[in-house]
Amino acid sequence: MVTTIQRRVGMEIINLFILSLIVVTTLAMFVGVAREAIHQGLSMSGVIRLLPFALPNALSLAVPATALLSVCCVYGRMSADNELIAMQSVGISPYSIVWPAIMITTLLSLATVALINVSFTWGYHGIQQVVMSSVQHIAYGVLRRDHSFQHGQFSLVVHDVRGNDLIAPTIKLHRQDGQPILITARRAQLRYNEAQQGIELSITDGIAQVDNRAQFRFPHTIVHTVALPVGQPVDLLTANPSHMSMKSLPIASLHQRAEIERYEKELTVRLGFSLLQSRLDQIAGSESELGQTSLRTARKRLHRLATEGHRRWASGFTCLAMVMIGIPLAIRLRASDTMTTFGIVFLPTVLSYYPLFAVMLDLAKQGDIPPQSVWCVNALFIVAGSFMLRQTLQRPA
Repeated sequence: MVTTIQRRVGMEIINLFILSLIVVTTLAMFVGVAREAIHQGLSMSGVIRLLPFALPNALSLAVPATALLSVCCVYGRMSADNELIAMQSVGISPYSIVWPAIMITTLLSLATVALINVSFTWGYHGIQQVVMSSVQHIAYGVLRRDHSFQHGQFSLVVHDVRGNDLIAPTIKLHRQDGQPILITARRAQLRYNEAQQGIELSITDGIAQVDNRAQFRFPHTIVHTVALPVGQPVDLLTANPSHMSMKSLPIASLHQRAEIERYEKELTVRLGFSLLQSRLDQIAGSESELGQTSLRTARKRLHRLATEGHRRWASGFTCLAMVMIGIPLAIRLRASDTMTTFGIVFLPTVLSYYPLFAVMLDLAKQGDIPPQSVWCVNALFIVAGSFMLRQTLQRPA
């Protein structure tokens, strides 16, 4: 049963958390995302369409920090006002006021896991769609500022931009067979082709040179579309694990293991035939090296797939891990003002957690440690926080 004290502590944490979350998320969205998007050439309408897709990522980053700050401020103030000593003097266990913070941050951790999954999938692909649909506005903005624009294997350099006309453009393209095409023209225009999801170039009065072998001149206007990687179906064997939904990760891992087994069988068969035919030169040949490279790439991707699910869950429970450290530190600090709590408790906790987590994550992605190891930092903080909390609350009043 929830007591009056627990209810009061919980409401104080929630109120401070909501206020802090609104402030931090607003700053991240409008000062960070919107400012950078406008700087990169995105129009105001594009920025407005971008914000909903960027919101889950901003929230997933803000929730652990604001939860830690809220808990530290509440328990630091209670300790400074001797409320814990007063509770102990009337026989109320100080552990009872810790449970509201643990329960709230556990629920927030679960919500953060969901936010991370949404931001890595729906949010990421939504941002890509907005950016690509605004590529015409972005390209003209960059060309007016830098007189050059590059996207993938397509690059464009212009002498000047007058309205929608690109004056004296130099265009470099790469065909699917790898041969480069260099085009110099009198003028050109570009626009986003929504039907083909690509950049449509209208080039007038130019010279095209193909791989330094052949060239031709065209006095009229030709149209060429440069495809953009948007709206392509998700391939479980090639998609970036960071941008796949969590329910797709186990299936993708099964497909990846089957692909690794196929590579291993092909290499074994090739090696056997080379030995039977005494073709020792083929053992270390280009085909064998290519097969080994493909096998290493497949194994590395399997490690990433195995790590990704643990990464998202562990990242979500950053909230609980930080709070377990923050509560005893705030009680020992006995500071009621926010800035002292921020400087002595909040910053050291955040700056120690994320570098350790990043190191464990990189090692797990490389396959040097098991994927479950990304939980080590969370476990370390929770165990250390539990020990510190016991030592703090059992001190004589």
